[in-house]
Amino acid sequence: MTAQVYRGTPAMTDQTEVDRVLAEAARHADSSLLADSDLAGVGDPYFPVDGSGLFTITHHTLEVGFDTTSGVLHGLARLEITVSADVPAIALDFGLAAQEVVVDGSTPASKAVPGKLVIEPDAGFTAGSHHIDITYAGSPGETEIRGERSWLNTPLGALAAREPHAAAFWFPTNDHPSRKATYDLTITVPRGFVAVAPGRLVEHSHTSHVNRFRWVTAEPVASYLYSLVIDRMRIEIDTLDDRGLQWISAYGDGVSDHAPSARASIETTPAVRAWLETLLGPYPFDAIGGVVTRMAGPHALETQTHPIYGDRFFHQGPDSYVVAHEMAHHWFGNSVSLSTWKDIWISEGIATYLSWMWSEKNDEGTTDELFSSFYHLRAANTDYWKIPPGDPSPAHLLSTQVYERGAMAAHVLRRSIGDDAFIECLRTWCADHRHHHGSLPQFLATAASVSKTDTAAVMQPWLFARRRPDPPPGTLTRTDLKLPSLRFIRRTGDPQSQRQAPD
Repeated sequence: MTAQVYRGTPAMTDQTEVDRVLAEAARHADSSLLADSDLAGVGDPYFPVDGSGLFTITHHTLEVGFDTTSGVLHGLARLEITVSADVPAIALDFGLAAQEVVVDGSTPASKAVPGKLVIEPDAGFTAGSHHIDITYAGSPGETEIRGERSWLNTPLGALAAREPHAAAFWFPTNDHPSRKATYDLTITVPRGFVAVAPGRLVEHSHTSHVNRFRWVTAEPVASYLYSLVIDRMRIEIDTLDDRGLQWISAYGDGVSDHAPSARASIETTPAVRAWLETLLGPYPFDAIGGVVTRMAGPHALETQTHPIYGDRFFHQGPDSYVVAHEMAHHWFGNSVSLSTWKDIWISEGIATYLSWMWSEKNDEGTTDELFSSFYHLRAANTDYWKIPPGDPSPAHLLSTQVYERGAMAAHVLRRSIGDDAFIECLRTWCADHRHHHGSLPQFLATAASVSKTDTAAVMQPWLFARRRPDPPPGTLTRTDLKLPSLRFIRRTGDPQSQRQAPD
């Protein structure tokens, strides 16, 4: 089909703001008014207040309007929920002010506590299905939830795309990756701005003052992956191959200086997807693409269907390795989500290793070279080895070690069980847990079942030791390393920051 193009007006400024602060994450784990309440928390070992095990949101219908000048957001959230047992109240994760709450046609009592909206019908909630309508308003860019700010306002627009928390800053939800739901979002923004969210774009309309977009997800999404980008940008829509995948690519006007490199990178997405399917099985969603915005700066996030890339990835030319990393997340992290945040190695470590395999496929540095480079990059006596990727702690949830050491652990697994068993393990995991979630013990059990070996023993030092493990057989020495791996180490491994090559 012929591509459709929606175009915003040119940006009025090239100012950008980048902030990704997780310094308060450790405090988040043990400080909340709800810490001892049955209302809050799924019991995550890192963020015990997040989410709720009392109910499941099966579907969000969101009608949202955002004023880019004032930073004020108005919304109506219609939630379809299932309560597991009779309870007197439930608590949604939410940081804005609720103006009206309606449950099954009646107006119950409700109250806000830090980061939560508690809803208490007179008769409580009976086990089964319920409908909740919440009208709300506020300034998400000024909202803080337990020490975090996750909505970014800039002159370019607004961005809600942060890990581990972003959703509760702009809509009420059950905010934990094990509590996924489908979405139907209608978002209204001033004319000249474009709004991109996960899923398929099913409607677009405009008046002389506003643009309106409707995005629908057919498959469940973890709340932190339900992103929103509001920017003056060009969005291109097409259909990809005979599966009818909706292909979305969007480029903020602020990235114009690096637009050729950004476009060349995003246009590798179909090829990366096809290659990943040979390793992991069918692509799990009905839309695909990527969004490049200056607001994301040096960061990227695997937001479902359309990863978000900061323009800084493309300052030095095309970079398909960040695309390979974020696309790998559609299987590891998106379709198969985390059971707890402690399990983050399954998502980040495997995605990083798959970007190493993409390097190997393109003859620009083998996984053996990359493993040895990262291994020698960090001296044995440094604090780097004190953060284990299998249990990094809330404060180090997105640390370099989770990516680099995580990929090293995946490489050790592959070398210990062989290529065929390794690929079978990945495919089995993605098939068995498709559109659900899984834990690290379950992943290691899958690897053991497929390979008929004690993979937990093999992986233990690479995932959990607080010192540098002894190198496995076949590890290259520093003198064995060749230029390709040294060049590549700057573009693989931790996709969130620039790495330095070994001495």
